[in-house]
Amino acid sequence: MISIDRTANRSVHDQLVEQLRYLIVSGHYKLGDTLPSTRTLAAQLEVSFHTVRKAYQTLEQQGLLEARVGSGYRVKERAPLGKAERMERGAAVLHEALQRLIGLGLEEPEIEYLFAEQTELFGTAGLGPKLVFIGRYREEADLCARQLTMLLQQPVEAATPAEVSRHQDADYVIARYADLETIRTQIPRADVLGVILYPAQPALERVTRLLPHQTLGLITRHTDAIQPLTQDLRYWTRFEGQIIAASIEAGSRHLDPFLEQTDALIYTPSCRRSLLAHLESSREAVAVTPVIARDSLDLLRERIPS
Repeated sequence: MISIDRTANRSVHDQLVEQLRYLIVSGHYKLGDTLPSTRTLAAQLEVSFHTVRKAYQTLEQQGLLEARVGSGYRVKERAPLGKAERMERGAAVLHEALQRLIGLGLEEPEIEYLFAEQTELFGTAGLGPKLVFIGRYREEADLCARQLTMLLQQPVEAATPAEVSRHQDADYVIARYADLETIRTQIPRADVLGVILYPAQPALERVTRLLPHQTLGLITRHTDAIQPLTQDLRYWTRFEGQIIAASIEAGSRHLDPFLEQTDALIYTPSCRRSLLAHLESSREAVAVTPVIARDSLDLLRERIPS
């Protein structure tokens, strides 16, 4: 849902504030919803968590969020802007947009066409079905939702089991077959569809090269990924050796002694940047990402209207 353009003239902070404000005002984040933690969102976007925190604080100052001790930032009830202030702020945004379009070399008829096209798209944006992918852990949910968004050419939201209650209005919910029965009872109005997930082939190949007496190291961003990933790796490779795991949720200082105990290393994608500083140039490490089976994708295309 949020993307950072690192070639843009605008700062990452400003891009974050603008996109988060849109998600709040458009209803993606509803009153009382808790936004992703600063570290979680920073890891997803590969930016500093200080930048995310500053963006949240800016939105708090603007009256869109409130900070709750121990539970992060939540969308708060706010008084609507008066017409004069809405018009003033809107004029400033439009002026900036026009300057950027003219700077790109667009001529007046082209700008008029783009405004008409985008206005029409906004008018129909809410007519499509709401799609949600529910993963067992945060990274699985985010990565699979991105895959599905790209392959289905429709926005797919990511959720974990703890966030299911936020998506009672979903039209289609996608999850592993093993989780469908539980989800159907939690979101009875949705059409709940199953998919087959498996770890990407490079990670599986690396594990199968290990001998039974060797040790596999698994590093994840959050602890909620450790158990399901360990189970997946054993199921798909039949590896019988030792698997030790660590998360970098609280930092990466513990990684050096951890790495000394391993013969091979598997990590989740959002750990890559933190992990590189601890690896020797000769040390091989392979990312483990969830892959949705092709026949599952074909079935989703048949069941979900485009």
